[in-house]
Amino acid sequence: MTARIIGGLFALLLVMPAHAITVMTTIKPLQLITAGLIADDDRLDVLLPPGASPHGYALKPSDIRALNQADITLWVGPELELFLDKLLADKPSVLTLSQIEGMPLRDFDGAHDHHGHDHGEHNIDPHLWLGPDTARVAAQAITAALIEAAPDKAAIYRANLNRFNTQLTQTVADIEDELSTHMQSGYFVFHDAYGYFETAFGLEKTGHFTVDPSQKPGAKTLVTIRRGLLNHDATCIFTEPQFNPALIDAVTRHNDVNVLELDPLATSIQVTPDAYQVFLKDMGNRFARCLKHETTH
Repeated sequence: MTARIIGGLFALLLVMPAHAITVMTTIKPLQLITAGLIADDDRLDVLLPPGASPHGYALKPSDIRALNQADITLWVGPELELFLDKLLADKPSVLTLSQIEGMPLRDFDGAHDHHGHDHGEHNIDPHLWLGPDTARVAAQAITAALIEAAPDKAAIYRANLNRFNTQLTQTVADIEDELSTHMQSGYFVFHDAYGYFETAFGLEKTGHFTVDPSQKPGAKTLVTIRRGLLNHDATCIFTEPQFNPALIDAVTRHNDVNVLELDPLATSIQVTPDAYQVFLKDMGNRFARCLKHETTH
């Protein structure tokens, strides 16, 4: 009788569904990366609503409940989502991307001397999802966290990681091909967020309006940008969804310049298994379209 019960329990275990896990990502770009790595029965949530800035978000009670219910919480780190620093300090199963060993982080001055170690100060550029190399390291770490949370699905997660990397390799090649004739064109960006992307694809901006998007650019910066446009140092300005149109008018008046929007938070990208590659390719396409503009002066 006992043997029959044990045998029945064993058979039941064999047919039980795999453990479904819930992953909470703080911002949509991290959700896009994770969407290509999870299993079909896993749940993937994002903390910040569309249009919200991670630089100054105020947590709601429902946000805290959702964070507490997640099996894995995925964030960049205090360099970006400082509002979560204390809340996540004692929470298990938190993956902090800026602390991953081997993550090729850059400083806002362009240096690349950090590799996932404790860096103390926050001069780190936290926009690491905008670079294919940093995204690969992130995807590897996310996959390891998924396997730890649901080891019964390890083969699925590893296969998804291989597919993610293969698609990313092709995406990088496509972007390089599209940008190949626009490497020397100058441009201004709204805020200094695109260093990882620019490094990966050999782009070099002429300047930026602000480092922190919550800080308005000063008059001196606007004069410098306007002078750069008048001198034809740049043919393109990249705005962002929260950019004040009046600022654009102030610097582009009587200038022959292209204006195109970039959205580093991927607000309009649909969440699918290949969404991150779609996002990166869309950004490459926007750079190519804006930099294609040739002045006639």
